[in-house]
Amino acid sequence: MKIRNCHLALFLSLLAVACSTEIWFDHDEPVLPERPNILWIVAEDLSPIIPPFGDFTVETPNLSKLAMEGVRYTKVFSTSGVCAPSRAAIALGTYQNRVGAQHMRTLRPSSVSPYPNGVTSYEAVPPAQVKMHSQYFREAGYYTSNNAKEDYQFIKPLTAWDDSSRDAHWRNRAPGQPFFSIFNLGITHESQVWEQQENELLVPEDLDVPIPPYLPTTDLAQRDIRQVYSNIVAMDRQVGELLRQLDEDELLDNTVIFFFSDHGGPLPRQKRLLYDSGIHLPLIIRFPDMWRAGQEDDELISFVDFKSTALSIAGIKPPSYVDGRAFLGQFVISPERAYIHAASDRLDSQYDTIRAVRD
Repeated sequence: MKIRNCHLALFLSLLAVACSTEIWFDHDEPVLPERPNILWIVAEDLSPIIPPFGDFTVETPNLSKLAMEGVRYTKVFSTSGVCAPSRAAIALGTYQNRVGAQHMRTLRPSSVSPYPNGVTSYEAVPPAQVKMHSQYFREAGYYTSNNAKEDYQFIKPLTAWDDSSRDAHWRNRAPGQPFFSIFNLGITHESQVWEQQENELLVPEDLDVPIPPYLPTTDLAQRDIRQVYSNIVAMDRQVGELLRQLDEDELLDNTVIFFFSDHGGPLPRQKRLLYDSGIHLPLIIRFPDMWRAGQEDDELISFVDFKSTALSIAGIKPPSYVDGRAFLGQFVISPERAYIHAASDRLDSQYDTIRAVRD
């Protein structure tokens, strides 16, 4: 009896120590608040060429810290090698071809001259029952904000966002209201490879950069690649500012943070094409309880899965019409996917119809 009592006392002592020092144990699912905030930080035109995914050409202290506190998903793919069709798939949870959003672009800004060769602008029109991801959050009482890029291939409905503008921010919500907020960081976009060359590089001018085998080893190519990494440094600082604001607002303990990009890199044979260089992207998710902090997950994930997963994390049942699956949260669908699919169709006035399937 004395031995048993000693064992019981030892167990209770260890339990008390664990509770007093806030030791947490690994578990199958993250421990989330009832209605967690969800923050999406979206870089543009970025392959997984950052330290959390094995490329140490430059330092990204903010993303590296986020990865240490979160999960790195290493097999994540966009549904297209360009932004607008991919963004349609993310927002609707369906492949862009199902709703007529497959061309880059469907909508042509009125300030831009018409396409040549008789190609006309049109608005993709999703079926009546198909709603954007943000609308489901709004209907559940969330404050939704988008700063600031839209470019969905269709005109957003009036019910999509509480605020979609350059001033949109979770800080504009009602006190205590949960939020679903997206911030789009354009500094890594293809256009910035040449536009930022007017500014000083944020990396050494002789930085030794990896050159993919499909690009030339010329001085010009090296200069462009250095600019890509310089833009990554700038983007990491923008991520750090958003994380600082979240910490300042004491929201880290009830916010699920996604960091990802809209497709692969900005260079030739990357953007617009369906090789891994065009559709493979980084994804980091940080949970309030730092579930699986620092771990790597090689589950196969597609952009059509993002909407269902975000809703599932918030305890909102995903709609039945989606092409994707929730890979986290209350409504996880098993089994894991065996394949991802991607498509390329018209690019401006030129057709380049390609399909990709990857395991």
